[in-house]
Amino acid sequence: MSEYRQDPFTGRWAVVAEGRGARPNEHASSPPSASADPNCPFCEGREARTPPEVGALRRSGSAPDGPGWSVRAIPNRFPTVEGAPAGPGPTGRPPSPLRRPGAGFHEVVIETPAHAPGLPFLEESHVRALFRFLRDRVRALEGRPGISSVVLFENWGPESGGTLWHPHAQLVATELLAPRLAEELERFAAAGAGPCLLESVTRADEADRTRVIVADEHFVVVAPFGAEHPFEMRFIPRRHATSFADATDAEADALARHLPAALRALGRLAPGVSYNWVVHGLASGAAGHERFHWHVEVLPRLVRADGFELGSALSVNPLPPEQAASQLAAELGVGALSVGRKR
Repeated sequence: MSEYRQDPFTGRWAVVAEGRGARPNEHASSPPSASADPNCPFCEGREARTPPEVGALRRSGSAPDGPGWSVRAIPNRFPTVEGAPAGPGPTGRPPSPLRRPGAGFHEVVIETPAHAPGLPFLEESHVRALFRFLRDRVRALEGRPGISSVVLFENWGPESGGTLWHPHAQLVATELLAPRLAEELERFAAAGAGPCLLESVTRADEADRTRVIVADEHFVVVAPFGAEHPFEMRFIPRRHATSFADATDAEADALARHLPAALRALGRLAPGVSYNWVVHGLASGAAGHERFHWHVEVLPRLVRADGFELGSALSVNPLPPEQAASQLAAELGVGALSVGRKR
């Protein structure tokens, strides 16, 4: 039995089609290789092979762009957006409503000096420092003139769009308000002056309990009602804030605890899974942005979109979110009477 579902937060429709999970798949993801790559430009000691760093966590006395770092931020050598807008577009034509220079900033944050392991298996103290560093990089990029949004994300695995195995996140700061964030902002604005839309949806999820994976005083983690991907997860901070840049140390530390644990659980349920995690937030202080509530999405790449999905803009999810939440909660060790399970 299939079911159309609309996510009350995003407004997007998806088809939950449980039977589709039985299809044969000749394109299964390959598990990542943990072996060191002598050609990897991100490994410690190869700093000369990357652009000069824009920030780093370093041992006292170590020099920039040399060994001695634990986390390192650099400009992306192949940026998606670059620089401030200046004059006509690339063809020499004057600017128009349909085209504008691709202005912005694109950074890579190398999460560890070693080639492996990936984020879910780094030491807890290292991940706490990493997420505070990521928050500070978001804050720095949001402070640049003209920046509307900063998208922080990680690609992991061959189906994610990633091209290097060395653990790294990326930040893309754009002058153009990212369309997905603009879509979400419209939903927040349409909810009016009452309670925050995302907080209202999250309270309803907590009351229902069947899609809540885990929760504490800082975060609620859910499988969204209208999830477009199997094992999709949404991490919602309890305190209202526009951007990850506004997160307190305690909130950054909580995210550093919950996200790797959830990714480990995902990996046990779907070995070798590719995924993306993405932080949704808007530049704080901009007019109208105060309604936005930052959050994190984990998007496992277990199925490929087919012609129907591309032609209809209806995602097909073969795993009901309630089942996904139950399995993830169990892998995380959430007991039968805890927030992850319905009594």
